[in-house]
Amino acid sequence: MSHRRTPLLERLLPVSGGAAVMLVLFGYGLINSFSMSYMGNTSERVAQFIISGFLGHIALFMGKILLAYLAIGAALGIGAWAVYRAADELFDLDWSALQRFVANAAAGVLVVHLFLFRDIIAYPQVYINNFHAKNALNRFVFDALTEHLSPALFSVAIYFSIALAVAAGGFLLYRFDPRIARWGGALSGAAVIITLLAVNLDLSRPGDARRPNMLILLTDALRADRLSALGYARPTTPHLDLLVKDGAAFENAFIEAPRTFPSMVSYLTGQYASTHGIRHMFPAARDLKKDFVALPRILRESGYRTAVVADYAGDVFSRIDLGFEAVDTPFFNFNAVIEQAVLDNHVFLLPFLTGRAGLFLFPVLRDSATFCPPRLVGGRVIEQIRKSHGRPFFITAFFSATHFPYAPPHPYYAMFRAKGYRGPYRYLKQRELSLDGAARAEISAADIAQVRALYDAGVRAFDDAAGDILRYLSRKGALDDTIVVVLSDHGENLYEHEFGMGHGEHFRGYHTIRVPLVMRHPRLVPRGARVRDLAHQVDLAPTLLALAGLPAPDSMEGASLVPALRGGRLARRYAYGETGIWFDNDRSGVHFFQERRIQYPDITAISEVDRSFSNHIVVGDAYRDIVNIAKHRYIFDGRYKLIYMPRREGVAYELYDAHRDPDDRTDLARRDPATRERLARELFRWMTRNGDVVVKNGFVVPR
Repeated sequence: MSHRRTPLLERLLPVSGGAAVMLVLFGYGLINSFSMSYMGNTSERVAQFIISGFLGHIALFMGKILLAYLAIGAALGIGAWAVYRAADELFDLDWSALQRFVANAAAGVLVVHLFLFRDIIAYPQVYINNFHAKNALNRFVFDALTEHLSPALFSVAIYFSIALAVAAGGFLLYRFDPRIARWGGALSGAAVIITLLAVNLDLSRPGDARRPNMLILLTDALRADRLSALGYARPTTPHLDLLVKDGAAFENAFIEAPRTFPSMVSYLTGQYASTHGIRHMFPAARDLKKDFVALPRILRESGYRTAVVADYAGDVFSRIDLGFEAVDTPFFNFNAVIEQAVLDNHVFLLPFLTGRAGLFLFPVLRDSATFCPPRLVGGRVIEQIRKSHGRPFFITAFFSATHFPYAPPHPYYAMFRAKGYRGPYRYLKQRELSLDGAARAEISAADIAQVRALYDAGVRAFDDAAGDILRYLSRKGALDDTIVVVLSDHGENLYEHEFGMGHGEHFRGYHTIRVPLVMRHPRLVPRGARVRDLAHQVDLAPTLLALAGLPAPDSMEGASLVPALRGGRLARRYAYGETGIWFDNDRSGVHFFQERRIQYPDITAISEVDRSFSNHIVVGDAYRDIVNIAKHRYIFDGRYKLIYMPRREGVAYELYDAHRDPDDRTDLARRDPATRERLARELFRWMTRNGDVVVKNGFVVPR
């Protein structure tokens, strides 16, 4: 008796529907990838540069994306095939191979959309450009999902689909061989139990009670006036409020350079940016490849486990060696810019990548400005605490939920939104840089209120993630052995007066240079203390070393704040600072800080890709000096603030009295020349202290 052999294509057809669907979706994403942008901004110059120099990298990354599509498609196809095959066995459906293929593909489409709709509700910011902006139907679906449904609804549907496929597979295996099915079920059950125990059974002993642990909780661009414990009306920080109540708050903590990279290096080295040399976001290799005497390195050499964990804006830590034992942060270079731009267009793949496995396979997503849920960082911080096991730990936890584009996840993005708001910033506010000299769109009062609501929602999301970490430390009995510090790399302007939005462009007002600084330790820090003396970011490292009983190296320019914590007064001092690179190149002069400055080309023109330095984006040597010459500087003595603003026609000064004019509305530079000259002399003394610059005709220029 002869048997007709089933052709291979006919055997594969019933299980290939899912793969076919994913191939079609890959093609859709491929077409969209021909129009790339980064953080909502495009530049013809950058596009041409990518085409001319990075097509090979793009092709390889596209290959990786294709493999991901095919792997997901195969899983969808096999799962759907198991369900339909089990249905054949139970109900004798006798479908043809083509019918099974169509059913398989339909199941794949259904499951893909379950993942997509869940992700749109959870992280709508990720899908603004690649889904919401496509057409009216997409906008209707998008808004209906985010306004009326919860991601939990689709999670239940997804888990049910997975359970159905697993049950169907078990049934088919049982029909094939009951013994294999029983052993397979027993082994699968054991694997599930072991996994659950491994995840939930935590036997670690974080920290060492003999020495204080240190945990720095910081979120990018956090304003001091946004903590509800310090008087803000909205309930933004219920968990951090407890730290303020149980610890000490410095009410006049100032930073130097309101950009992340120089600010974080200043915190950890105890040096000003003009000393350690990291003065903007794109330093050259020679600036980074130094032996920095930094707090993490000192503590590591003293037996501490040191780690930094970050998302999006914390990628700076991967570009510099400050002595951390573990660096769990994104890696940012020009390749990452390209990969993000490409990946953003694969709207049907992204929902499968926002979980733990997807982030492991595509870590570049952790550097996305629109995908930075704080609780992902919080979970990774807890993992680093577990790994300390018997050693004191120093962990820096860096969150980005309060950095533009202010993209908090569900349910935070609607938490403080005004009822009925339907403007363009419902889910995020991308900062629109003016590249190539183009002007920017105006913004309404309702839009400004919504931007502030998104920012406050990011503060609340950060606070909840910080609460998770604090609860974990409390459960492990380590919270009272840990110095907990809350701070930020800088603050943020949110359309107050003429200040605009963002940071690092000017020094009017105090929103970008005054930051929260809260410390808690029941034995080392007095409960409920309020310190009004000026504190500077370079003081953090020597203060923590003093609390740990370790000497501060001579290289640190800051001073310990411990005397102030114990009720004493700090010596009379000044706060100093300098701006970053001019990211915004709007030559129409919409804001005062775009007119009162030395102009140079936008960031796409002054930067280059250093091929010998892992394709990092760096400021070109031709613009290195002009960037530093053009910086605005400030000096603040606790009452008066002097701002130095170089222009090609000469240096302009502004002087403000913080006691009588806290919003910097009245310039006293002409009315009070004595105070202006006194502060100018001190500012020049500070700027020239290292001998690398001199003052010529009122300008600070490189020696």
